[in-house]
Amino acid sequence: MRLLQALVFSAVFSLVYAWVVVWILERREKKYGQGLPNFTDAFIAGAFSLIFAYLSNIIVIMRWPESTARFNVLLITVLAGFCLYRESMYKLAQKKADHRRRAEIRLLQIHISKDPANAAYFCRLAEVYERLGEKDQALEAARMAAKLEPTERNRCKIKQLDEEM
Repeated sequence: MRLLQALVFSAVFSLVYAWVVVWILERREKKYGQGLPNFTDAFIAGAFSLIFAYLSNIIVIMRWPESTARFNVLLITVLAGFCLYRESMYKLAQKKADHRRRAEIRLLQIHISKDPANAAYFCRLAEVYERLGEKDQALEAARMAAKLEPTERNRCKIKQLDEEM
């Protein structure tokens, strides 16, 4: 009976543990929009964590049953540390991307000052402002692009930005 309990507990704990590892890796896209992790990388990380947590839990339960809770707290602490590390890396990458976008905005504004009738500059400016989350300025740039070049694409962009606000 004890072996069955150890196997069930280890399996459930390991599955949840592996799911959390993959979830942390997928936050890169879902929260920060930095692109999905490679499927192979996420699969390998999830599989390794699943196997490690499963086998180590079985060993600890069978050899040192009184230390099982402490061992699982240690595993969860390691997972929390991994989560904090990855979150800080994602935030750093987000700051770098925002810095590049701000530089692109400055460059586009220089180009617009030289050629104010170029709708493509305003269209790109709207896209960059939208990526930064500055919807008002994105809408203003999209309206200017549609005014200079009244195409369906520019009108759809205005409509999309109006709906998001």
